Amino acid sequence: MRQKTFAAALSAAVVALAVTPLAAQPSPVDPWSGLYIGIGGNAGGVIGGEKLDFQDLSATQDLSFGTNMDDTRLIGGVQLGQLWRVGGMALGLEDDVSFAKNIKYLETLRAVVGVPTGPFLIYGTGGLAVENVDEEFTVNSPNESGVISGSIGKYGWTAGGGVQALVAPHLSLGMEGLYYHIGQDTAAFTTPLGEAFTVTADRNFAVVRVRLDFHFTRWF
Repeated sequence: MRQKTFAAALSAAVVALAVTPLAAQPSPVDPWSGLYIGIGGNAGGVIGGEKLDFQDLSATQDLSFGTNMDDTRLIGGVQLGQLWRVGGMALGLEDDVSFAKNIKYLETLRAVVGVPTGPFLIYGTGGLAVENVDEEFTVNSPNESGVISGSIGKYGWTAGGGVQALVAPHLSLGMEGLYYHIGQDTAAFTTPLGEAFTVTADRNFAVVRVRLDFHFTRWF
C-alpha cells in the first residue's frame, strides 16, 4: 500500500507541474538537446528484489534465520547526461548514482532514445548497472547463534523508460521506471558446530522515481 500511495503521489506531481503555462516563458532553443544535470537529483522507491532466501541442510533441521534486507525502500541520487537531436529523435547518454538502505551505491551508464513532442520528451533507456550492497543475516539453533555480514559488488543491466516535461526555462520534471537485473546467486555456509545451510540472494528489482533536471545551453 505504501508503494502504491507513493507512486500515485509521484504521478500527481508530474501531471501538476507539466500543465504549468509555458507560452509566456522564454525557453531554450532546444530543451531536448545538450547537457543536463539533476539539480534535485531523483527520488523514488525500490520494488521487490534484494531478497535473501535460506535453506537448512542440517541433519536436525533446527536452524532459523533472520535478515535486515527490505523488499521495499526509498532510493535517491543524482544524474548527469547529454542529448543530441538526430532528425526527429533525441539520442543521449546518461550516468546516475543512487543510494538506499543497504545499497552503498547503485550506478548506471545508459543510452537514451527519446521522441520530443513540444514540451515533453518520451523516452526509453538501457545499459550497464553496477551495485554494491551491504548484506547481513542471523543464523540460530538451540546450541549456537551468529551474525554473518558483508559487502557485495555485482554487475548487471538495466532497462526502462519515462516521460519528462519542461516546466520552466531550462528546467524539466519527469517520472521514470527502471528494471535492474543484477542476477541471482547461491552460497553455502557451515556453522561453527558443523550445521550446513545455503543462502540465495535475488538481486533483481525495479525502481519508480521522479527526477528534476537543469538543461544547459547546448555546448556540443
